Amino acid sequence: MDICYMRNYKQPGQFVTLLSKAAHYYNVRVIYCQPTDVDIISKTVYGKVLIKNKWVDIELPIPYYIDLNTYCFKYKEITNFLKANCFLLCQGSYGSKSKVYDQLEKDGEFKHILIPTFQVDSFSAFLSKLKESKQLILKPRRGHKGEGIYLIDYTDTQYMITENDAETKVNLHELEQFHLEKINSTKYLVQKYIYSKTRSGHPFDCRVRLERDGTGKWKVVIYLVRIGNNNKVVSNLSQGGSISKLTPFLKANYPSNWQEISSSIKEISTKLPDKVEELFNKQNASMGIDLGIDKDGKVFLYEVNSAPGSQFAEGEIANLKADYYAYLMKS
Repeated sequence: MDICYMRNYKQPGQFVTLLSKAAHYYNVRVIYCQPTDVDIISKTVYGKVLIKNKWVDIELPIPYYIDLNTYCFKYKEITNFLKANCFLLCQGSYGSKSKVYDQLEKDGEFKHILIPTFQVDSFSAFLSKLKESKQLILKPRRGHKGEGIYLIDYTDTQYMITENDAETKVNLHELEQFHLEKINSTKYLVQKYIYSKTRSGHPFDCRVRLERDGTGKWKVVIYLVRIGNNNKVVSNLSQGGSISKLTPFLKANYPSNWQEISSSIKEISTKLPDKVEELFNKQNASMGIDLGIDKDGKVFLYEVNSAPGSQFAEGEIANLKADYYAYLMKS
C-alpha cells in the first residue's frame, strides 16, 4: 500500500527517511512529494520513494491517503482536487488564535485555561485596559514562530514596549502612534500578560506534541518546555533559546506544586484535542498545544497548532505515524 507524505520543501529530509523506514515495517510505501507534483489532469503524482537508502523519482497514480499539513492548503486548486478524490490526514487549520479562543469560550469546558482577551477598538479603550492590567501582551491573530509579539508595560506615567530583547520607553503620544500603526493596521490579539517565566526570569512555554497512534486515537509524543534565553517576551526557539523535559523543569521551578501542575497539563492533553476537533469538525493527524504557567502554577492555553514541527522526538513521531498509517490501511 502507498501513502503520500506531502510537504512544501523540495527534498525529503531526515524525518521523511525515518518515516519511510518505519512504515516499511508494515509494508506501507511512503511517497514524498510537493503539492505542485500533483497532476490533476492525469491524476498522477511525480514523487520520490526510498529504495536502498536513496530517494528515487517515481510517477504513479495519486495514493488515496495523503499526509499533508496546513501549509499545503495555499495550493487551493490542488488541495480541493485532493479533498474530492483522496483521504486527507490533515483537514485544515482550526483558524486564528482568536477563533479558537472564541469557540472554546462559548463551549465553556476549557474556559478556565483561557487567557483574558480584550476587545480594544480605540486607543482610549486600549489605554484604559493597559492602566487597569499594568501589562498587556499583543499577539498577531495569525502569528508565526513568535514573530511580531509585543509586551506593553505601564507604571505611573511611563510606558515600555518590549519586542524580543529590545525595550523602548515611550510617552503617551508615541504609544498612541504605536497603537495606530501596529494594532489598527494589523490584526492583533490583546491579552492579559501571563508571567510564565523561569526562576531566572526567562520566558517559557510548554509544547505538548501529539500524533494519532495505531488505534486512531491521540497520543502525546513529548512534553517539551521551550525557554527563551535570548528573549524577554517569547520562548519560541526560532528566536533563540533552549529546551527541557517537563518533569525536571517543573521540579526546579515549581518545587512545592509541580505534581499538581503536571497533572493539570496531562489532563488538558488528554481532553483538549478531541474537544477542538469536535468544535471545528476537523480531524487531523498531528497537533501541538502550547501552554503557559503563571507564578502560582496555574496553566493557561496559548495556542493550538494544527501544523506542529517534528524537529524534536523525530523517531517517536515517525513510529507513531507509521502505526497510524497501518491502522488506516486496515480500516
